[in-house]
Amino acid sequence: MKTWITLWTAAFIGVLVATASYARAATGAPPAFSASHPLSIVHRLAQQPPTQTAFAEARFSSLLDRALLLHGELAWEGGDVLERKVTKPYSEHTKIDGTQVSVTRAGHGTRHYSLDRAPAMKALLDGLIAVLAGNPKRLRGVFEASLQGRPQAYWTLLLAPRSAKLKDQLKQLALDGNSGTLRCIEILQSGGDTSIYVLGPLAGHVPSRPTQAALQKLCRAG
Repeated sequence: MKTWITLWTAAFIGVLVATASYARAATGAPPAFSASHPLSIVHRLAQQPPTQTAFAEARFSSLLDRALLLHGELAWEGGDVLERKVTKPYSEHTKIDGTQVSVTRAGHGTRHYSLDRAPAMKALLDGLIAVLAGNPKRLRGVFEASLQGRPQAYWTLLLAPRSAKLKDQLKQLALDGNSGTLRCIEILQSGGDTSIYVLGPLAGHVPSRPTQAALQKLCRAG
């Protein structure tokens, strides 16, 4: 249970940031960045819920001959209510409401979990909600942050877990963006498996048989 919660809960960090950045791009008002304060990238991106964004997720594992590619939508309904809807290649709806997690998959019914049984995941979710609410100071309690690239152009925000329990499952998150727009999130698990989320309109450009190199080029082009 902990592994998949780590993967897609971490990806929700991009929901608000992506939605806000595309909205700001339309109004010509990108957020101000500060290289000395990496989390300033998300500091001014808080939005009123509900927010949602399309995604394409490619999962890379030593157990798979090729990447598993999923398409769907991520959404924040407000408060601590988060949803992930997979539309291809199967239908699945996952919802976090407080500490309760439900997963409904076509033909398989609904399963229920509690984040109280996974304190590391609960800490990750708390950090995420802090971002959605526009409070990056709380995020610093969960992650150490560093910034690569140029904030005014293409950049990568690296987030490394602080807690030993979370480090057991999650090695690093890499958020890739261009100026005020978040493009992708790369999730590196401690065991070496990787998932790459391509967000917003860019999700429509993911090839049917993606490689890590191809997606990294797509996410960090320029």
